[in-house]
Amino acid sequence: MKTVAVMTPKGGVGKTTTANTIAYILGQEMGAKVLLVDADPQGDASKTFGINEESGLTNLLENHVMNGGRYSTRDVIFKTAYSNIDIIPADGYLTLTATNLEKVSGKDQVFRFKTALEEVQMDYDYCVCDCGRLLDRVIINILVAADLVIAPIKTGGFEVGALENLNMQLSDIRVYNRGIKVKILLNMARNTLAFRGMEAWVEQRSGLAYFSAKIKQSTVVEQATLKKMPLPEHAAKADVTSSYRKVVEEIIRGMGE
Repeated sequence: MKTVAVMTPKGGVGKTTTANTIAYILGQEMGAKVLLVDADPQGDASKTFGINEESGLTNLLENHVMNGGRYSTRDVIFKTAYSNIDIIPADGYLTLTATNLEKVSGKDQVFRFKTALEEVQMDYDYCVCDCGRLLDRVIINILVAADLVIAPIKTGGFEVGALENLNMQLSDIRVYNRGIKVKILLNMARNTLAFRGMEAWVEQRSGLAYFSAKIKQSTVVEQATLKKMPLPEHAAKADVTSSYRKVVEEIIRGMGE
């Protein structure tokens, strides 16, 4: 199982849409077995796939049997309406989980997710994680287990700083996960001077890998979000959906599969 985390320390850049769409394309269109992990207290990925107010990730990180609790990893995995996509959901309690993990001593506080995933390692081809923007102990747990971090960015005043912060943060994560890779995804692309400037910075000065496919700005993304539907189900033939398919193809090639 390959683990992909979608994470940028900046809000409003399309992390959840990116995670949900990648999971859907891998599972429903390409036939892979996918475990989607909602690691954002807002729980938007959970709602998109029809799961509401369930503390799946909280129970995995705080109440797993390996920590003296009563839940196995399989106990916190929920079936979705899509046969190849299961989910570990999240809700607002995940914020408290991050605080509680701070109180745990030693490396156990950052290896819980990785260790719990080993229980279902053979059940799935991919684990796709929708991360919140704060690098708290929940997200550190995700990153310690991740093979690839996808960092969506859009044109704006703080994106460069956010990427630089992410790169510094990942240098600390590499103490626990030396193989982790990060790749920038240019999101909400427009034919403007500002976007072309951002694109040039990513390609020439960021020092980070980036996807050749770019995600165009599109109103169908907002429509899918309002309907709480995965983007490819709402607009299978839209240009933005086709762009995400190219991203998935790059992910597969990059992981050697």
